Amino acid sequence: MGSNSGSPSRQVTPADQIEELHMATRRLMKTENRSEAATAAVKTATAILDFPFSVFWTANDGVLRAEAISEPLREYVAVPEDPGQVMQHERGSWLWAHYERDETQTVLVDEEKAASDAPLHGGIVVPLSGHGLLTAGTDVKAEPTEREAQLADILGKNVLSTLDRIEREQELKRQRDNLDLLNQIVRHDLTNHLQTISGRAELLRDQCSGDAIEHVDGIQESSQAATELLETAGNLASVMQQTEWETEPVALGPVLSSVIEDITATYTDAQVTVPDALPSAQVEADELLSSVFRNVLTNAIQHNDSATPSVVVDVTDDGDVLQVTVADNGPGIPDEQKRTVFERGKKRPNSAGTGVGLYLVRTLVDAYGGDVWVEDNEPTGAVVGLALQKATDDA
Repeated sequence: MGSNSGSPSRQVTPADQIEELHMATRRLMKTENRSEAATAAVKTATAILDFPFSVFWTANDGVLRAEAISEPLREYVAVPEDPGQVMQHERGSWLWAHYERDETQTVLVDEEKAASDAPLHGGIVVPLSGHGLLTAGTDVKAEPTEREAQLADILGKNVLSTLDRIEREQELKRQRDNLDLLNQIVRHDLTNHLQTISGRAELLRDQCSGDAIEHVDGIQESSQAATELLETAGNLASVMQQTEWETEPVALGPVLSSVIEDITATYTDAQVTVPDALPSAQVEADELLSSVFRNVLTNAIQHNDSATPSVVVDVTDDGDVLQVTVADNGPGIPDEQKRTVFERGKKRPNSAGTGVGLYLVRTLVDAYGGDVWVEDNEPTGAVVGLALQKATDDA
């Protein structure tokens, strides 16, 4: 194996090499950007091969630039903190030709071909698809062995997989950031416009009579429905951006009570019956728990064909869970639709809505570790049931 500046070579056993590859895989899995991956790749190539001159080359605009170099190589590079300034191979160079061949190869290198002053003689070139190259060089005047090339190739595949993962994650982050910005802009501007429409309709109502009042009421109802849909869509956008979900203890009573108060103020023609006292227990949830209750209650009223929509809310403490039921006196939900009504785009029979409200409910309740279902109400209507896990301290 190779040595640096005349220092004795460390004997790397096959067991050492395999162990280092395993450790490298774990390190690569934790890297969050290309720079970290490049550094890890260089350190591993140096360790498993005992080749002192390892380099991670980034391919960009027809040039291979050194992004990370091994420690023994630093003393031969004029700008070790930024080796890409001086260590470069342009399109048409011998190293670029290896990059384009896209296969791991062993090479013998004339010192005149090297991009540094290191006494480089033999090496292994591992292309990393469009990302660049990983090279490992030695001062030993002999071509690297087939086993060394195989080890370098395995490392290269792990590095390539890591770089592809990082690239996907960065693209997803950009998409999430763009979606979040769009969500904020749309929700803010449209909410303001809808509030203006509703306010002006209310002023216009005082100046109308007869059939005109009915049209004004229709404007306000549509404005209210659009506002609710906008809030649901915004919450759904927030949910869709989640990659990891963390719940926290949330007091169910105050959240449910606040939502019921808003619902009764909005739908003055509906009768909403609630327990005399709501439990003080906490459940595993987050700040979107109110959206769960709001969407269930809104659906029970909006899709109710009774002259006076009636909704009965009940809460039962069932040991490790709190069960919340919302029973209405509407048309009910057919048996064949009870299991699908919470799916994306599905909705109650004869509904003009989008179906995203109950889909959001299911998504959130699943994230909380709970359950949601539909059953028949007697004598007519539907009952939506929610089972929410109690917080650990309350269980």
